[in-house]
Formats: sequence, structure tokens, C-alpha cells
Amino acid sequence: MSLTEFGPVQHLSADAVGQPGQRRFRLRAISQGGAYAFVWLEKEQLSAISEAIEATLEQAGVDSGPSNIAEPDPVFPLQANHELDIRAGRLSLGLNEETRRIVIVGAEGANESDGEVISLEFDFDTAGRLLEQIPQVLAAGRQPCPFCGAPMDPDGHVCPRSNGHMREE
Repeated sequence: MSLTEFGPVQHLSADAVGQPGQRRFRLRAISQGGAYAFVWLEKEQLSAISEAIEATLEQAGVDSGPSNIAEPDPVFPLQANHELDIRAGRLSLGLNEETRRIVIVGAEGANESDGEVISLEFDFDTAGRLLEQIPQVLAAGRQPCPFCGAPMDPDGHVCPRSNGHMREE
């Protein structure tokens, strides 16, 4: 295992790559020193990060409402630095009480000794912007079935609640 202390970031955002139903989710970060990192996640992990950030801000007594500070979108290179391009199998999030920054630690492997580990730190304003962004990224996928809640494919959907039958219009 090798730990990359990415440290405080100057930019952190969430996005998705690919067509709905086949999308891959990631956090994109730029360190204070200008290094780039991509942390690839499952959709459920991205949703859990949003919930954890909200709980952490609430615990710290910080308003998680919309951020008033706009940040321009940076230009990310087409070829990421592969040393900082990981697929997170495990995630943890906490608050560094000393610096008053939120810390996300992403690890590639299922065990502590497996793969890369990256640590990202960000301030409360960045957390607020991320909280606004994550629901938009998640909602841009496939629409849920109104009956069973499962994602509907553009090719069609066999709903288990309809016992395999399609409704006739």
C-alpha cells in the first residue's frame, strides 16, 4: 500500500463519464501545488459521500446551504497523472478538528495492504459546492421506474412489480 497525501485542494468536483446506465463516477481534485487526481467511485459511494459531508457539516455547526462563492471550472488534462488515478474500493470521511477541513480517504483494495490510498482535504465552502453538485450528477442518469424504482433502460424495462408484463396504453 502506498499513501498519497494529496493534502488541501484548490478544486474538488464530482462528475460522471459515459452514457446513462454505463456511467462511471469520479471525484476530480486539483491540489494546492497543481497536481491532478481522479478518484473513481460507484454511484452509491458518491451518494454516501454527499450524506457524510452533510452530516459532518451539521456536526461542525456549519450551514450546508448553497454556497455563495462561485468557482470557475478548471480545465482537466485528457491524460490524468496515473499515479493519482485510483478506483476507490473503500472510502472514509471525517473532520480534521485542528484545520477545520473535511478529509476523504479513498483506498483501492478491500484490505489495507492492497493498492493505492489517497487523502484529500477541503474546506467547508468546497464541501457546500460539492453538496450542490452531487445530486445533479446522480440525477442525470437513467430515470427510475415509477412502480419499482429500478433504473429504466432506453431499450425498455421489465418491471418486477408488473410480473413481467408491460402496461398497455
